Amino acid sequence: MAGLSSTITPMTMRPPPPSPPHLSPNEDLYLSDSSSDDDEDVAAGWHLLSLLGSTLASSIDADLNLFSSDPAVRSALNDDEAPSEVTDSDVPDPRCPAPRHPASGPGTTLARIEDEFRHAEAACVFAYEVAASDLRDLSSEVSGCLSLLTEAEETLLGLQADLSGVGADALGRLREESGRMGAELGRRRGAEQLLRGYVRGLVVSPAAVKGVLDEKVVPATDPRFVAAVGGVEGRYRYLCARTVEEADAEAVAGGFLRSGAEGDGNNKESPASRINLVPGNTVAGAEMRAHVGKLRLFAASRIRSYFLHDAIPKIRAARTNIRMVQVNALLRYRSLLDFVWDVSPEVYEEVRDVYVESMAKALHVLFRTYGGQLSKLDAKVGGRHFGLIAVDEVALRSAAQGKERGRRDDSLNIGERTRILDLIGTAPILVHVALAEGEKYPYEMVFRSIMKHLMDSATNEYKFTSNFFRHSGKDAFTAIFSRTLSLVLEQLETYLFSCYDFLGLLLMMKLNHGHRRIMHSRQVHVLDPFFDRVTMLLWPRHKMLLDSQVRAIRAADADRLGGVELHPHYISRRYAEFISSVLLILYRTGGGGPGSTGPPANPGQIGPRTGLVRGTAAGNPAGSVGSSLAEDAGSIFSRGPGEILLADLAAVHEDFVALLRRLAGEHQTPKDGIVFLINNYDQIVQILEERRAIGTELRSFEDMLLQQRELFVEEELLDHGHLNNMIAFVRAAERQAMMDSGSACGRSGAAPPFDPHVVEGLLRDFAATWKKTIERINRNVLSYFSSFRNGMEILKQALTQLLLYYTRFQDVIRKAYRKLPSFCKDLVSTTVILAEIKKYALAI
Repeated sequence: MAGLSSTITPMTMRPPPPSPPHLSPNEDLYLSDSSSDDDEDVAAGWHLLSLLGSTLASSIDADLNLFSSDPAVRSALNDDEAPSEVTDSDVPDPRCPAPRHPASGPGTTLARIEDEFRHAEAACVFAYEVAASDLRDLSSEVSGCLSLLTEAEETLLGLQADLSGVGADALGRLREESGRMGAELGRRRGAEQLLRGYVRGLVVSPAAVKGVLDEKVVPATDPRFVAAVGGVEGRYRYLCARTVEEADAEAVAGGFLRSGAEGDGNNKESPASRINLVPGNTVAGAEMRAHVGKLRLFAASRIRSYFLHDAIPKIRAARTNIRMVQVNALLRYRSLLDFVWDVSPEVYEEVRDVYVESMAKALHVLFRTYGGQLSKLDAKVGGRHFGLIAVDEVALRSAAQGKERGRRDDSLNIGERTRILDLIGTAPILVHVALAEGEKYPYEMVFRSIMKHLMDSATNEYKFTSNFFRHSGKDAFTAIFSRTLSLVLEQLETYLFSCYDFLGLLLMMKLNHGHRRIMHSRQVHVLDPFFDRVTMLLWPRHKMLLDSQVRAIRAADADRLGGVELHPHYISRRYAEFISSVLLILYRTGGGGPGSTGPPANPGQIGPRTGLVRGTAAGNPAGSVGSSLAEDAGSIFSRGPGEILLADLAAVHEDFVALLRRLAGEHQTPKDGIVFLINNYDQIVQILEERRAIGTELRSFEDMLLQQRELFVEEELLDHGHLNNMIAFVRAAERQAMMDSGSACGRSGAAPPFDPHVVEGLLRDFAATWKKTIERINRNVLSYFSSFRNGMEILKQALTQLLLYYTRFQDVIRKAYRKLPSFCKDLVSTTVILAEIKKYALAI
């Protein structure tokens, strides 16, 4: 029974269905007492309780069947004891727990069950009272639903009655009318979609309008503003289209192309194309075009304000990274400037002019400051007298102590200055570092730094103006750099007024050509006129310095040059250093720019493989060699400044050789003059070989040196009396033998054509003095020539010539006499003479 008690407790008990008016006396009394205050509420729930009663009754029947199956319950029901009558006092309080009865006999059990049942029934009634208001609301809603269903039923019944009275013909007409109206509805819906897309193409979105007009919320640098401007411009172009095809193209470009009415995503026709109506020809299109035009003007005003008041003023600020401003504040909003070009060209030109003015001023100040600081690093190479070849040594000393004090006297010696041609593409000089370290540089280094800085700035600015000012980029670049380029040319011209550094100018011309090639490799040709102007400044000064060299050499004489000696003159060293430096610059290929290994393409540019010598053969008294100038120049240059330079350098060469010959003529004897020329030629050849200045100039001086050595050997041998007589005898005998070779005098058995006593005297004189003669020749050579190598060559040549003359003397004697006379026993063997010559060679 414990299980039964737990089953019917109020917490788990389903509320019992209320009985309609057929209740037991106890239940009626209980309900009347508990609901006496609100009879209407109780009556409202009868209907719902009647619905739930059947369900609850079935549940109770199932529980009673379960109870009756219990043996204890069944035995109690069979007991004869009748239950006592239930009174009102026996009704339990539903809010109190069920009473517990001690377990006893069957009668007690039945009473306990009946008590629990009454308690459960009271709990159900109490639960109903609690939910009475909700049940009343539910009953009213159900009543409303019933009334609505009743009305619908009446309407349907009336419709059914009406339809039953309609005939078959009326139904057919009704179907046709319904179909026609359905088709018309479909067409109207298609037209609605077309018109919706068409109108959507005319209207600017509220977000775009807000992005253009709201300056505080959406600044000009906001991506939303850029997108809004693009949307407005796209709508305006669409509205301004003159044909349907243009409208389609603008719809595609504007990104607002819609698909067709069927929702086909592959349909790429614009609404204007599907309707075949130009947007601008409609009233709505014309009205919207006016409104969008106002939006465009307002957007252009905002863009102008941004560029003129925010972005461009940053360029004029001190210590500004201009490149960062260009990239982040200007190039990023290039589309806005293109928009301004379409809306208002006047505003576009205003923005361009303000930028040009600001950038031109910034660059002008930058290069003026940079050039002024670099001028402090100029080493001031050369001077009016330092750069001349034929200059008086006294004038050099006075110049070094006078106005040209502090200038470096290396304007004729290039040294390591040609390395700058390999540094043409490297970074410029850091002025603050160089000033702090006290560095000094030749002016070509200063020139290279300025040009490198200028090329980088020009490249950056050219690319920026081409991208930013697409419609007038080249004009903007020209306006920006006009003042800066004029400033650089002015600084260069100021330097050239007092420049006497010929080699420096030559290096600058090579650098200028290399800079041109670098700019061409960058696909930037706007500086070509500037490079031409630089060349036009350098060439005249170059020509003037070469002319001054020629005039100084032609006007020089022994008195102005401090006299002459047998040893090399100082002007030979100056000339050799000058010409070797020129050749080194011409042979150097680094000036042609990156990857340059061949001659320059510019006709006016100096390149490698140039010859500076012109004239006739080496035997020419002027000392010139070949016609290499015309050949080399013709293969590299066309008519231009290059040919002028080569002609002037060849003139310098010829005039210098003539000057050496004039100085050689100042000596008392021809032999001394020859020694002077040999020493000077040898010094020039040595310097050219040391500097690896290989070319026609070196060959020219080598030929002249060999010629003078031959003359010296003859003069040296003729300077000894017995050798002079023997040489004269040999020459006369050989000449006579050639003349008599075809006459009767040359027949066998004829008497010798010379006096035997003369031959005997010559032979005995040579046999007695040949060793002393060799020793004297060696002594003279060592005293005449300071160059060891040159002296060795001359000594070997002189002794070899001596041995050659003596051999010829022996041949004359042997040919003249069939049987050698007795005095021939004094002939000295050539082997003995050769052994003596080797002794001197080994000793040296």
